[in-house]
Amino acid sequence: MKNLIFQLLRYSIPVLLISLISCQQKDPSVKLKPLVDKYVEIWNTGNTEGIEGIIHPDFELRMAPKFEPEKGIDKFKESVKKWRTIYPDFHITIHEVVYDVDKAAARWTITATHTGEGWGPPTGKKVEVMGISIIHFKDGKIKDEWIAGNNLYWMQQLGYKLVPPSEE
Repeated sequence: MKNLIFQLLRYSIPVLLISLISCQQKDPSVKLKPLVDKYVEIWNTGNTEGIEGIIHPDFELRMAPKFEPEKGIDKFKESVKKWRTIYPDFHITIHEVVYDVDKAAARWTITATHTGEGWGPPTGKKVEVMGISIIHFKDGKIKDEWIAGNNLYWMQQLGYKLVPPSEE
């Protein structure tokens, strides 16, 4: 009888341990962080080589204030090129990222100098704006990004003024 109990414990404890270990939730950052890091690198360098490896074919980029989607990998490449033409030193610094199974939320700061043509003549002024992104993943790639930053503060740093409506 003792031998039977010993044998049961001997085989059931490893099975129990394996079951407990396999039931633990996986850390989503393990697979998602490399995608986010590469994505930020694309924005910071403008190098879109190999982008198909991390960006989903149905990718959508949505920016405040209207959040109208720019759809597809080619549109994303155009957007990166446009921003880096207008702001050649465009740089995103990530302060915090929270990962979930198929999404991530990031808090960041963008710094850039307006020295390129586009959206009006170059001002030569520096901007620094904080914001938040929500990124969704599908099939192991980035499916979309929703970007919210302080657009008014950005424009004020470029010298634009908020003018109240005239009274009539």
